[in-house]
Amino acid sequence: MNRLAHHQGIHKFFMTLGLALYFSKPVIKHLVHLVDALTTKGCSGTLTDVGYWSFHPNHRTTLSHFFTKSPWNEEKLLEKLQEWILR
Repeated sequence: MNRLAHHQGIHKFFMTLGLALYFSKPVIKHLVHLVDALTTKGCSGTLTDVGYWSFHPNHRTTLSHFFTKSPWNEEKLLEKLQEWILR
């Protein structure tokens, strides 16, 4: 995975949550870049900003397809986050 040094910490956090059991490597990669961009000062949350601030290698259209066409199991993701928070 081609990533910046601080992406390793985000990736490790996702692995701690056990998301690799539910999401593919490309999905985890997109999520790492998304979290990086959303936590960067000045990001307004638009796909243009996400693409710019996360240094994502793909075009923002790819990110748009990721959000609109990916099958999401939001309940499972929220369940995993709540488990981690309650530790």
